[in-house]
Amino acid sequence: MKRRLAAFVLFSVLLAGGYGIGFVPTEKMQVKQMWVNGVDLAYVEEGRGETVVFVHGAFGDWRNWEGLRPAIAERYSFVALSLRYHYPNAWPDNGENNSAAQHVGDVAQFIRHLNVGKVHLVGSSFGGRLVGYVALKYPELLRSVVMGDPSIIAPASVEGKAALAEMGKDTAKSVEAAKAGDDKQAAILLYNAVMNDPDAFRKAPLATQQRVRDNARTLSPYWARPTTLPTTCEQLGSLKVPALVVSGENTRANFRYGNETLLGCLPNNTATVVIPGAPHMWYEANPDAGARAILAFISQH
Repeated sequence: MKRRLAAFVLFSVLLAGGYGIGFVPTEKMQVKQMWVNGVDLAYVEEGRGETVVFVHGAFGDWRNWEGLRPAIAERYSFVALSLRYHYPNAWPDNGENNSAAQHVGDVAQFIRHLNVGKVHLVGSSFGGRLVGYVALKYPELLRSVVMGDPSIIAPASVEGKAALAEMGKDTAKSVEAAKAGDDKQAAILLYNAVMNDPDAFRKAPLATQQRVRDNARTLSPYWARPTTLPTTCEQLGSLKVPALVVSGENTRANFRYGNETLLGCLPNNTATVVIPGAPHMWYEANPDAGARAILAFISQH
């Protein structure tokens, strides 16, 4: 295992107030690196106590979770990592390992290398899907899992299937841009799709726009490989880890219907919460409510 402080220091940003109000600088964050499955993964950590590990989604990185960091770090050890190929990690190849299976293995190995015992694992969107897969495959590593709009299983209702088809039309635009070699446009189109607003990227805070641009290169290999792993309702029903499913009040319908189907599969004691006034990226839109929900849940486990 190799766990070391990187040679660089980044200025972090923290969402001030509600979605779109802006960002204010925080203290300098020391970005560390850990050698995981043949690559260095960047991560930040702060606080003491039981460890809570945060996993970002597509075109994201450790900065996704900055709005939640202060509240979580007051009571726990907050850790947020950047998946392979994501900012500021180096690319050891052309992205051929940018797959759900690889990321699941990386997250599991990262947790082992932290050497802190079982952790609480949090993710949203593609990251929510990944932490769900980790919980199913490596329950021995976890105290609990928090999944935000994970889309692990497809909606079952007629309305849900229709909503998923509409989402597919919008994400297809991102796929085509990626195939054409326009990674930046692919990232913008995917951001707009998940936010259900064709103008969402333009209206996003500047720090969010920069983060999307910093990770735009990941979209071509992301779309070129499986973003899901085969998962049945029966497998989800056997989940051994306490789980919380999170969604924003204004999240796109396909995610909402997907969560309904997911909750119908997961054990009956699975918790769920809706973040007020928030779209799919609830952790940015209402970080205070998101942090409170996570803290209330993990304090029970």
